[in-house]
This record gives sequence, structure tokens and C-alpha cells, in this order.
Amino acid sequence: MKKAMALSLALLASPLSWAESLTIPMEFEFVALDGTKVSSSLFSHKDELELTPGQRKIALQYKDLVPESVGDGHRRVSSSPFVITLNVEPGVDYQLAADRRILDIKTAEAYAEAPQVVITASNGAAATFSLQQTQSDESSFVDKLLGDQPTAPSAEDAALAATASGTAAVAASNASQESAKPAAPSAPTDARAEEMLKYWWEQADDATRKAFMSWAVQQL
Repeated sequence: MKKAMALSLALLASPLSWAESLTIPMEFEFVALDGTKVSSSLFSHKDELELTPGQRKIALQYKDLVPESVGDGHRRVSSSPFVITLNVEPGVDYQLAADRRILDIKTAEAYAEAPQVVITASNGAAATFSLQQTQSDESSFVDKLLGDQPTAPSAEDAALAATASGTAAVAASNASQESAKPAAPSAPTDARAEEMLKYWWEQADDATRKAFMSWAVQQL
């Protein structure tokens, strides 16, 4: 019994029992971490990202479905990706939130132009971070999904490049340049088809989404 209790206390005190993470609310979406795309599911919001201690670069995007001022409809409001450079301390979790209350379309659109956030550390200390806006053409991302040649780096390319460092940044830049070369349209891959589906889902109204869900269930 004494040995079991000692082992339990040792495990609790061990650094391996600690985990670092960043949690975000529903209106934000992870895009990339240190130059690597963060995978996400169409119907499941990823609200927590595991981190390792040190300086981490995390690309996020503000995406919110805001009630319209007239009627019962909602409008999708989104920002270009922005990059958080966060100094992650061992054993500390972090919580991110918008720096203001977003109550209507007007405040949502203003926020999407230049998102600002606050990050709270679980140990009560002030989180050390900086925020960098990225310049990207969201429409170019749609063109890319549909097989058209984008005229500017996509939102995803910009986020990956902004979170990369050293040789990873060069690779991301080269990949972006390669994608700018003319290429013949090709059939959608599984990943591309998912991105297309996600895009049109975000553009649809509530009635269209319900109709789609009813159809999708019948296909299972």
C-alpha cells in the first residue's frame, strides 16, 4: 500500500504529468502550428491544440455566424488568418478569447478587419505573446478549390508561411511560388473536396444546412 501511494505521488509530481495546450472558443479556428497545417473536421470544432514548451507560432482565423440586424437570418463573418507567437511555459495551459464582446454584424465585421485577442495562462501569470496580421486574398483560396488559378497566395499558404521559421519558411515560400505557376485543373482530392464542402457549408443559410444534413444522413 505504501509503495502504491508513493508511486502515485511520484507520478503526480513528475513533469510527464503536465501538458501544455491552447484552448479557443467556437468563433476561432486553428489554421497552422509552426509551419504545419492543423487538421480539422467539418462537423467537429477543434478547440484545443497541444503545444510543446518554447516559442510557438500559431495561425488562427476568426469565423463567426452572427445574427443579422433584420430578420432571423445569420451571416458568416471571417477574417484573414493571424499569427500568435506564444512563449509556452512548461506545465502551463492557455486560454484565448477575443479582446472585446461581439454583439452584432457591425462589430463582427470591424473585428474581422483586424482581430485582437487576450490570452490567459493557467498559472495566473501574464501570457507572453505577440500578434501578427497576415495579408491574403480569401477569394484566391476559393479559386484554388474550384481549380482556377489564384492571383495571390491563399489564406492557408499565408498562414503556413507566417508560422514557419528558418528552412521551413523557405520551403513554405517555395511551395507558394510553385502554386502560382500555371497548372491544368485536376479532379478534387479527398482533402480538397473536404475544403470545398466546408466552404459551401459556411456560405449556406440555416435552411440549406438542415436540408443538406437530412440528405447526408440518408447517404450513410
